[in-house]
Amino acid sequence: MTFAERMRNAANILKEFNTAELAEAVKVQTYKEKRTIRNSLRDFVKRGEFERVSTGRYRYVGLRQPTTLRERLWDIARRMMRFSLDDLEQITEAKRESIREFSSWLVREGYAERVRPGHFKVIKRMGPSTPKDSKKIDRLRGWRAQLKKIETMARELADEIGGQNDD
Repeated sequence: MTFAERMRNAANILKEFNTAELAEAVKVQTYKEKRTIRNSLRDFVKRGEFERVSTGRYRYVGLRQPTTLRERLWDIARRMMRFSLDDLEQITEAKRESIREFSSWLVREGYAERVRPGHFKVIKRMGPSTPKDSKKIDRLRGWRAQLKKIETMARELADEIGGQNDD
């Protein structure tokens, strides 16, 4: 069993823990091993397997598998740090146009930069959580606001028509 597997197993049993409790559960004794625990904890948090509950306290949440194409593309891009359209196309088997659109979006939003045509470098690390498309979110908010106005107008019109029938 690898050191990381021992940490995962202990964390899963403890549920919530600090570095010392995890080190004791994994049965580490030397300073070097305790340092490895601290460094590994940091890596587990970055990957999203552990979450920081409060200062010095952690919880094991497991590794969530990306489900949407956007999540899969982000997961691969952030792990590779430097990627090409060909890389993403080969790994995900997604349509090239979708990959091109995603990569351009990463550049526009400041998460990546174009190194040369078709090649990119991630410059803003966010961990495993996929960046949100702020323009899409704003567009959806606008549509919802317009929909509410239309629904209100429709109710008012229905009330007005209903009131005329009472006469």
